[in-house]
Amino acid sequence: MQIIWLWLQNNWWIAALVLGLVLLVLIIVRFVFGRGRQAKEPAKAEDAFRDGIFGGLTPALAGVIPESRQEAEDFSQLLRRAGLYSPGARSSIYAIRFVVMALALILALTAALLAPAEQSYIVLIGGLLIAAALSVTPRLYVYFRQAHRVREIRNGLADMMDMLSMCFSGGLPVLASLDHVARNLTSFPALASELQIMKRQAEVGSLSRALNDFASRVDIPEARQLANLLGHGDQLGTQLSQPLQEQADHFRATRKQVATLKANRTPVILTIPLFFCFAPAALILFMTPTVYTWLDYLDSRSGSGESQLVRQIEELEQDVNLQVGGYEVAGSTDDLRFRGLSEDQ
Repeated sequence: MQIIWLWLQNNWWIAALVLGLVLLVLIIVRFVFGRGRQAKEPAKAEDAFRDGIFGGLTPALAGVIPESRQEAEDFSQLLRRAGLYSPGARSSIYAIRFVVMALALILALTAALLAPAEQSYIVLIGGLLIAAALSVTPRLYVYFRQAHRVREIRNGLADMMDMLSMCFSGGLPVLASLDHVARNLTSFPALASELQIMKRQAEVGSLSRALNDFASRVDIPEARQLANLLGHGDQLGTQLSQPLQEQADHFRATRKQVATLKANRTPVILTIPLFFCFAPAALILFMTPTVYTWLDYLDSRSGSGESQLVRQIEELEQDVNLQVGGYEVAGSTDDLRFRGLSEDQ
Protein backbone atom coordinates (compact mmCIF):
# COMPACT_ATOMS: atom_id res chain seq x y z
CA MET A 1 0.00 0.00 0.00
CA GLN A 2 2.86 2.40 0.75
CA ILE A 3 4.35 1.77 -2.67
CA ILE A 4 1.01 2.49 -4.35
CA TRP A 5 0.58 5.65 -2.28
CA LEU A 6 4.06 6.89 -3.20
CA TRP A 7 3.41 6.18 -6.86
CA LEU A 8 0.11 8.10 -6.73
CA GLN A 9 1.85 11.04 -5.09
CA ASN A 10 4.46 11.18 -7.84
CA ASN A 11 2.06 10.43 -10.71
CA TRP A 12 -1.20 11.92 -9.49
CA TRP A 13 -1.94 13.41 -12.90
CA ILE A 14 -2.11 9.91 -14.45
CA ALA A 15 -4.63 8.82 -11.82
CA ALA A 16 -6.65 12.01 -12.40
CA LEU A 17 -6.68 11.43 -16.17
CA VAL A 18 -7.80 7.82 -15.83
CA LEU A 19 -10.46 8.73 -13.28
CA GLY A 20 -11.77 11.54 -15.47
CA LEU A 21 -12.00 9.29 -18.52
CA VAL A 22 -13.78 6.57 -16.55
CA LEU A 23 -16.29 9.07 -15.20
CA LEU A 24 -16.82 10.47 -18.69
CA VAL A 25 -17.54 7.04 -20.14
CA LEU A 26 -19.90 6.16 -17.28
CA ILE A 27 -21.83 9.42 -17.66
CA ILE A 28 -22.21 8.99 -21.41
CA VAL A 29 -23.27 5.35 -21.09
CA ARG A 30 -25.77 6.18 -18.36
CA PHE A 31 -27.15 9.17 -20.23
CA VAL A 32 -27.49 7.49 -23.61
CA PHE A 33 -28.35 3.89 -22.87
CA GLY A 34 -30.34 4.68 -19.72
CA ARG A 35 -32.79 6.71 -21.74
CA GLY A 36 -33.19 3.80 -24.13
CA ARG A 37 -34.07 1.44 -21.25
CA GLN A 38 -36.61 3.91 -19.92
CA ALA A 39 -38.63 3.75 -23.11
CA LYS A 40 -42.09 2.24 -22.79
CA GLU A 41 -41.35 -0.50 -25.30
CA PRO A 42 -37.94 -2.20 -25.44
CA ALA A 43 -38.06 -2.35 -29.24
CA LYS A 44 -38.52 1.43 -29.48
CA ALA A 45 -35.44 2.73 -27.71
CA GLU A 46 -35.02 5.12 -30.65
CA ASP A 47 -37.49 7.42 -28.86
CA ALA A 48 -34.57 8.57 -26.72
CA PHE A 49 -33.10 10.26 -29.82
CA ARG A 50 -36.34 11.67 -31.20
CA ASP A 51 -35.80 15.32 -30.20
CA GLY A 52 -32.01 15.20 -30.10
CA ILE A 53 -29.89 13.98 -27.24
CA PHE A 54 -28.69 17.54 -26.45
CA GLY A 55 -31.84 19.37 -27.44
CA GLY A 56 -31.38 22.32 -29.78
CA LEU A 57 -27.58 21.99 -29.73
CA THR A 58 -27.67 18.52 -31.28
CA PRO A 59 -27.54 19.58 -35.00
CA ALA A 60 -24.73 22.08 -34.32
CA LEU A 61 -22.63 19.54 -32.42
CA ALA A 62 -23.28 16.86 -35.05
CA GLY A 63 -22.08 19.10 -37.89
CA VAL A 64 -18.67 19.86 -36.38
CA ILE A 65 -17.04 16.71 -37.76
CA PRO A 66 -17.56 16.58 -41.56
CA GLU A 67 -18.26 13.40 -43.50
CA SER A 68 -18.75 12.42 -47.11
CA ARG A 69 -22.09 11.76 -48.73
CA GLN A 70 -21.40 8.05 -49.08
CA GLU A 71 -20.53 7.76 -45.40
CA ALA A 72 -23.78 9.54 -44.47
CA GLU A 73 -25.83 7.14 -46.62
CA ASP A 74 -24.09 4.08 -45.21
CA PHE A 75 -24.62 5.27 -41.66
CA SER A 76 -28.29 6.04 -42.36
CA GLN A 77 -28.76 2.47 -43.61
CA LEU A 78 -26.99 1.20 -40.48
CA LEU A 79 -29.38 3.21 -38.32
CA ARG A 80 -32.37 1.72 -40.14
CA ARG A 81 -31.07 -1.80 -39.59
CA ALA A 82 -30.57 -0.93 -35.92
CA GLY A 83 -34.18 0.19 -35.61
CA LEU A 84 -33.35 3.88 -34.96
CA TYR A 85 -35.96 5.46 -37.22
CA SER A 86 -36.41 8.80 -35.42
CA PRO A 87 -35.29 11.92 -37.34
CA GLY A 88 -32.84 12.96 -34.62
CA ALA A 89 -31.08 9.61 -34.28
CA ARG A 90 -28.28 10.37 -36.75
CA SER A 91 -27.63 13.85 -35.34
CA SER A 92 -27.67 12.53 -31.78
CA ILE A 93 -25.10 9.82 -32.50
CA TYR A 94 -22.79 12.32 -34.23
CA ALA A 95 -23.25 14.85 -31.41
CA ILE A 96 -22.35 12.23 -28.80
CA ARG A 97 -19.26 11.32 -30.80
CA PHE A 98 -18.07 14.94 -30.87
CA VAL A 99 -18.80 15.58 -27.17
CA VAL A 100 -16.98 12.45 -26.04
CA MET A 101 -13.96 13.23 -28.20
CA ALA A 102 -13.86 16.88 -27.11
CA LEU A 103 -14.06 16.08 -23.39
CA ALA A 104 -11.35 13.44 -23.72
CA LEU A 105 -9.08 15.93 -25.50
CA ILE A 106 -9.69 18.58 -22.82
CA LEU A 107 -8.80 16.12 -20.09
CA ALA A 108 -5.70 15.01 -21.98
CA LEU A 109 -4.50 18.59 -22.51
CA THR A 110 -5.10 19.42 -18.85
CA ALA A 111 -3.15 16.38 -17.71
CA ALA A 112 -0.33 17.19 -20.16
CA LEU A 113 -0.03 20.73 -18.75
CA LEU A 114 0.03 19.47 -15.16
CA ALA A 115 2.40 16.58 -15.84
CA PRO A 116 6.20 16.92 -15.66
CA ALA A 117 7.83 18.34 -18.76
CA GLU A 118 9.56 15.09 -19.72
CA GLN A 119 6.26 13.17 -19.61
CA SER A 120 3.89 15.71 -21.13
CA TYR A 121 4.33 14.38 -24.67
CA ILE A 122 3.57 10.84 -23.57
CA VAL A 123 0.42 12.01 -21.79
CA LEU A 124 -0.67 14.04 -24.81
CA ILE A 125 -0.17 11.14 -27.23
CA GLY A 126 -2.01 8.76 -24.88
CA GLY A 127 -4.88 11.25 -24.55
CA LEU A 128 -5.15 11.57 -28.33
CA LEU A 129 -5.32 7.80 -28.71
CA ILE A 130 -7.97 7.53 -26.00
CA ALA A 131 -10.00 10.34 -27.58
CA ALA A 132 -9.86 8.61 -30.97
CA ALA A 133 -10.99 5.33 -29.38
CA LEU A 134 -13.87 7.01 -27.52
CA SER A 135 -15.04 8.77 -30.68
CA VAL A 136 -15.72 5.38 -32.25
CA THR A 137 -17.83 4.18 -29.29
CA PRO A 138 -21.23 5.63 -30.45
CA ARG A 139 -20.85 4.07 -33.89
CA LEU A 140 -19.91 0.75 -32.31
CA TYR A 141 -23.07 0.94 -30.22
CA VAL A 142 -25.16 1.33 -33.38
CA TYR A 143 -23.29 -1.52 -35.07
CA PHE A 144 -23.77 -3.99 -32.20
CA ARG A 145 -27.39 -2.91 -31.81
CA GLN A 146 -28.15 -3.63 -35.46
CA ALA A 147 -26.33 -6.97 -35.29
CA HIS A 148 -28.38 -8.01 -32.25
CA ARG A 149 -31.61 -6.78 -33.85
CA VAL A 150 -31.01 -8.54 -37.16
CA ARG A 151 -30.20 -11.77 -35.32
CA GLU A 152 -33.42 -11.48 -33.33
CA ILE A 153 -35.47 -10.88 -36.48
CA ARG A 154 -33.84 -13.80 -38.26
CA ASN A 155 -34.54 -16.12 -35.34
CA GLY A 156 -38.21 -15.10 -35.18
CA LEU A 157 -39.12 -15.25 -38.85
CA ALA A 158 -39.97 -18.97 -38.80
CA ASP A 159 -42.34 -18.61 -35.85
CA MET A 160 -43.89 -15.51 -37.37
CA MET A 161 -44.55 -17.33 -40.64
CA ASP A 162 -46.21 -20.21 -38.78
CA MET A 163 -48.50 -17.74 -37.02
CA LEU A 164 -49.30 -16.01 -40.31
CA SER A 165 -50.08 -19.39 -41.88
CA MET A 166 -52.55 -20.21 -39.11
CA CYS A 167 -54.18 -16.78 -39.48
CA PHE A 168 -54.54 -17.23 -43.24
CA SER A 169 -55.97 -20.74 -42.72
CA GLY A 170 -58.55 -19.24 -40.39
CA GLY A 171 -59.71 -16.78 -43.04
CA LEU A 172 -58.16 -13.55 -41.70
CA PRO A 173 -57.05 -10.96 -44.27
CA VAL A 174 -53.43 -9.89 -44.58
CA LEU A 175 -53.60 -6.69 -42.51
CA ALA A 176 -55.57 -8.32 -39.74
CA SER A 177 -53.15 -11.24 -39.72
CA LEU A 178 -50.15 -8.88 -39.46
CA ASP A 179 -51.76 -7.01 -36.57
CA HIS A 180 -52.64 -10.23 -34.72
CA VAL A 181 -49.14 -11.66 -35.13
CA ALA A 182 -47.48 -8.38 -34.08
CA ARG A 183 -49.54 -8.23 -30.88
CA ASN A 184 -48.82 -11.85 -29.93
CA LEU A 185 -45.17 -12.14 -31.02
CA THR A 186 -43.81 -11.12 -27.62
CA SER A 187 -40.67 -13.26 -27.79
CA PHE A 188 -39.27 -11.20 -30.66
CA PRO A 189 -40.13 -7.52 -30.01
CA ALA A 190 -37.97 -6.24 -32.86
CA LEU A 191 -39.86 -8.36 -35.41
CA ALA A 192 -43.20 -7.37 -33.85
CA SER A 193 -42.25 -3.71 -34.23
CA GLU A 194 -41.40 -4.25 -37.90
CA LEU A 195 -44.76 -5.94 -38.49
CA GLN A 196 -46.56 -2.99 -36.91
CA ILE A 197 -44.69 -0.60 -39.18
CA MET A 198 -45.54 -2.78 -42.20
CA LYS A 199 -49.22 -2.82 -41.24
CA ARG A 200 -49.38 0.98 -40.88
CA GLN A 201 -47.63 1.51 -44.21
CA ALA A 202 -50.02 -0.90 -45.89
CA GLU A 203 -53.01 0.97 -44.43
CA VAL A 204 -51.89 4.37 -45.75
CA GLY A 205 -50.40 3.03 -48.98
CA SER A 206 -50.17 -0.38 -50.57
CA LEU A 207 -49.08 -3.75 -49.27
CA SER A 208 -46.47 -4.22 -51.99
CA ARG A 209 -44.73 -0.97 -51.06
CA ALA A 210 -44.87 -1.85 -47.37
CA LEU A 211 -43.29 -5.24 -48.09
CA ASN A 212 -40.52 -3.67 -50.18
CA ASP A 213 -39.77 -1.16 -47.45
CA PHE A 214 -39.68 -3.98 -44.87
CA ALA A 215 -37.16 -5.90 -46.96
CA SER A 216 -35.07 -2.73 -47.38
CA ARG A 217 -35.07 -1.91 -43.66
CA VAL A 218 -34.14 -5.35 -42.42
CA ASP A 219 -31.87 -6.09 -45.42
CA ILE A 220 -31.46 -9.85 -44.98
CA PRO A 221 -32.24 -12.59 -47.54
CA GLU A 222 -34.95 -14.16 -45.37
CA ALA A 223 -36.88 -10.89 -45.17
CA ARG A 224 -36.71 -10.44 -48.94
CA GLN A 225 -37.99 -13.99 -49.47
CA LEU A 226 -40.91 -13.33 -47.13
CA ALA A 227 -41.71 -10.04 -48.87
CA ASN A 228 -41.66 -11.72 -52.29
CA LEU A 229 -43.89 -14.56 -51.06
CA LEU A 230 -46.50 -12.24 -49.53
CA GLY A 231 -46.32 -9.90 -52.53
CA HIS A 232 -46.99 -12.67 -55.04
CA GLY A 233 -49.83 -14.01 -52.92
CA ASP A 234 -51.42 -10.58 -52.69
CA GLN A 235 -51.12 -9.94 -56.45
CA LEU A 236 -52.23 -13.40 -57.64
CA GLY A 237 -54.69 -14.15 -54.84
CA THR A 238 -53.22 -17.58 -54.16
CA GLN A 239 -53.42 -19.49 -50.88
CA LEU A 240 -50.47 -18.59 -48.67
CA SER A 241 -50.83 -20.93 -45.70
CA GLN A 242 -49.04 -23.91 -47.24
CA PRO A 243 -46.18 -21.92 -48.85
CA LEU A 244 -45.60 -20.11 -45.56
CA GLN A 245 -45.32 -23.40 -43.67
CA GLU A 246 -42.86 -24.76 -46.22
CA GLN A 247 -40.83 -21.55 -46.11
CA ALA A 248 -40.78 -21.66 -42.30
CA ASP A 249 -39.49 -25.25 -42.37
CA HIS A 250 -36.83 -24.17 -44.85
CA PHE A 251 -35.71 -21.34 -42.55
CA ARG A 252 -35.45 -23.72 -39.62
CA ALA A 253 -33.42 -26.21 -41.67
CA THR A 254 -31.12 -23.38 -42.76
CA ARG A 255 -30.63 -22.24 -39.17
CA LYS A 256 -29.81 -25.80 -38.16
CA GLN A 257 -27.22 -26.06 -40.93
CA VAL A 258 -25.66 -22.74 -39.90
CA ALA A 259 -25.50 -23.91 -36.28
CA THR A 260 -23.85 -27.17 -37.37
CA LEU A 261 -21.33 -25.24 -39.46
CA LYS A 262 -20.44 -23.01 -36.51
CA ALA A 263 -20.05 -26.07 -34.28
CA ASN A 264 -17.68 -27.67 -36.81
CA ARG A 265 -15.63 -24.47 -37.01
CA THR A 266 -15.20 -24.22 -33.25
CA PRO A 267 -12.33 -26.75 -32.94
CA VAL A 268 -10.45 -25.02 -35.74
CA ILE A 269 -10.89 -21.64 -34.09
CA LEU A 270 -9.76 -23.02 -30.74
CA THR A 271 -6.47 -24.16 -32.24
CA ILE A 272 -5.41 -20.53 -32.73
CA PRO A 273 -5.22 -19.59 -29.01
CA LEU A 274 -3.86 -23.03 -28.20
CA PHE A 275 -1.10 -22.52 -30.74
CA PHE A 276 -0.11 -19.17 -29.26
CA CYS A 277 -0.17 -20.70 -25.76
CA PHE A 278 1.94 -23.77 -26.48
CA ALA A 279 4.14 -22.53 -29.33
CA PRO A 280 6.43 -20.31 -27.19
CA ALA A 281 7.05 -23.10 -24.68
CA ALA A 282 7.73 -25.64 -27.44
CA LEU A 283 9.99 -23.17 -29.23
CA ILE A 284 12.01 -22.57 -26.08
CA LEU A 285 12.24 -26.30 -25.41
CA PHE A 286 13.46 -27.23 -28.89
CA MET A 287 15.60 -24.19 -29.68
CA THR A 288 17.46 -23.79 -26.38
CA PRO A 289 20.05 -26.56 -27.06
CA THR A 290 20.71 -25.20 -30.53
CA VAL A 291 21.09 -21.65 -29.30
CA TYR A 292 23.32 -22.81 -26.45
CA THR A 293 25.57 -24.70 -28.84
CA TRP A 294 25.72 -21.72 -31.18
CA LEU A 295 26.66 -19.35 -28.35
CA ASP A 296 29.28 -21.83 -27.16
CA TYR A 297 30.74 -21.93 -30.65
CA LEU A 298 30.86 -18.15 -30.84
CA ASP A 299 32.50 -18.04 -27.43
CA SER A 300 35.19 -20.46 -28.58
CA ARG A 301 35.80 -18.36 -31.71
CA SER A 302 36.12 -15.14 -29.76
CA GLY A 303 39.71 -15.91 -28.70
CA SER A 304 39.39 -17.86 -25.50
CA GLY A 305 40.93 -20.87 -27.21
CA GLU A 306 38.57 -23.42 -25.75
CA SER A 307 34.83 -23.80 -25.51
CA GLN A 308 32.76 -23.85 -22.38
CA LEU A 309 32.08 -27.54 -22.86
CA VAL A 310 35.81 -28.28 -22.86
CA ARG A 311 36.26 -26.20 -19.70
CA GLN A 312 33.51 -28.11 -17.94
CA ILE A 313 35.10 -31.43 -18.89
CA GLU A 314 38.48 -30.26 -17.56
CA GLU A 315 36.87 -29.17 -14.30
CA LEU A 316 35.37 -32.63 -13.91
CA GLU A 317 38.79 -34.21 -14.54
CA GLN A 318 40.55 -32.24 -11.81
CA ASP A 319 42.27 -34.03 -8.96
CA VAL A 320 40.12 -35.14 -6.05
CA ASN A 321 40.87 -36.65 -2.63
CA LEU A 322 38.58 -39.36 -1.30
CA GLN A 323 38.48 -41.40 1.89
CA VAL A 324 37.77 -45.03 1.03
CA GLY A 325 37.76 -47.49 3.91
CA GLY A 326 40.06 -45.36 6.03
CA TYR A 327 42.59 -44.96 3.18
CA GLU A 328 43.08 -41.76 1.28
CA VAL A 329 42.87 -42.09 -2.48
CA ALA A 330 44.05 -39.22 -4.68
CA GLY A 331 43.94 -38.72 -8.39
CA SER A 332 41.77 -37.48 -11.22
CA THR A 333 38.26 -38.61 -11.79
CA ASP A 334 39.33 -40.79 -14.73
CA ASP A 335 42.01 -42.48 -12.62
CA LEU A 336 39.56 -43.14 -9.80
CA ARG A 337 37.04 -44.54 -12.24
CA PHE A 338 39.69 -46.81 -13.72
CA ARG A 339 40.79 -48.02 -10.28
CA GLY A 340 37.22 -48.74 -9.31
CA LEU A 341 36.74 -50.85 -12.40
CA SER A 342 39.96 -52.75 -11.74
CA GLU A 343 39.01 -53.52 -8.16
CA ASP A 344 35.58 -54.73 -9.23
CA GLN A 345 37.13 -57.05 -11.73
